[in-house]
Amino acid sequence: MTTRARNHIKFKHGDLASLREMLLADTSKEHFAVLLGKTQKIDGYTIITVIDMLFPAQSDYNHQSVALLRIKKDFIHQALVEVTSRYDVDTIIDVHTHPFTRGDVAFSGTDDADERTFFRFLKDTFAGLHYASIVFSQHRYSARVWTLSNGAIVARKALLKTQTSPENIASADFREDADERYEKTVVTGGEGFFNRSVLALGLDVMRAIMRDQSISIIGVGGLGSVVAEHLIHMGFHEINLIDPDVLEMSNLNRVVGAYYEDAEQKRAKVDVVKRHLTRINPKATITAYKKDVHEKEVESVLALSDWLIVATDNHSSRLKAQELSVHYFVPLLSLGVNITVKDHKLEDMSGEVITARVGDCLCLQCLQRINPIKVASERHPDQVIREELVKRGYVTGKDIKEPAVKTLNTAVATMAVDMLINQYTGARKHVPVLVYENNGHMCIYEDRESVQQRNKRCFLCNI
Repeated sequence: MTTRARNHIKFKHGDLASLREMLLADTSKEHFAVLLGKTQKIDGYTIITVIDMLFPAQSDYNHQSVALLRIKKDFIHQALVEVTSRYDVDTIIDVHTHPFTRGDVAFSGTDDADERTFFRFLKDTFAGLHYASIVFSQHRYSARVWTLSNGAIVARKALLKTQTSPENIASADFREDADERYEKTVVTGGEGFFNRSVLALGLDVMRAIMRDQSISIIGVGGLGSVVAEHLIHMGFHEINLIDPDVLEMSNLNRVVGAYYEDAEQKRAKVDVVKRHLTRINPKATITAYKKDVHEKEVESVLALSDWLIVATDNHSSRLKAQELSVHYFVPLLSLGVNITVKDHKLEDMSGEVITARVGDCLCLQCLQRINPIKVASERHPDQVIREELVKRGYVTGKDIKEPAVKTLNTAVATMAVDMLINQYTGARKHVPVLVYENNGHMCIYEDRESVQQRNKRCFLCNI
């Protein structure tokens, strides 16, 4: 596994690739940029989300060669004016290249001195302003976050995080310390656990999936439990299960890994599914949280995840998950199913999967998949208001058990995990909204209309 980094610099979809393309298009000389970000500290980790990128014009360089650059003070002054006048940023990240280096890269002694001086200037001049830096070679990077520790200036190594695996590049600081024995036995061995997966997806993809990828599933009922089982079979080794509910008899027709005695004893869904997953792969790290997504402990788990998968049956949890996704730059998959029965006749059996990557300007809110009245009925702090919304008919069917079958859940969960895997392989065109229908005949199609008609001024994802 990769050594767990305590400092993350996170990019919207496509931004890291665009940044590298701009700075490394000309490798005959060093190039420079300033990123504006937002620093958040949670559970001992520092997360910097990159909000904007500033590129100097040629006239902003005092000197520029293959091994040295100097930026005019006016450009830095303009960046400082912007970061101190905007409400959405509080961090400056300076970026430069070492274009003469193809592989490993490190900050030079000159970089160390210049950045230390600049950080001291920021601390002495501005309150609450943060600083980090990145240097790129042609194929790797080194990154660090500057901070004060007991009054001393310290630079701590940082990891860059992107929305999809193919966009990411290797760090020169954090090495993947693979368990070679485990890999030879379980992955590449002729009869290994994931040998057939390697043949289908390739060794590089399987390594990306198995090393340093944390997936959080919010809601582990009929949909989420199938997703969890698929993930463990696909090779994911770090899975967080989040659900406050206990197992009921009516859940047994669709919750994977659940038994009659589990329902009798009202065991937590997360514990039941964790037991099932660890029996499939004891080497995996499965963490069960019998908690609601609104609880503070869950927030830190989701903030440090690589993907959020939302499979709940209520609007407030979906909205909260989407808000945390956008806040901490964690891409999200949302699953939903519907079965409509009228006069004992099946009218509709359908489902959909939405992929919401930060930077795509697409989320559950702008797609109108969140009903604010239902959110209020579920989470409003005043119980009288919650009850009145239901009583007056604004929220219907609140206490009615919805029809549910495992076949529909399995079809939609399989679509979701397949879409997730495509974020690692890039083998097919990205589809933001995919619909499954089994009415008259079975079909799967892309919902372009919802994407085109979404609210393009969405307050949540239009960042």
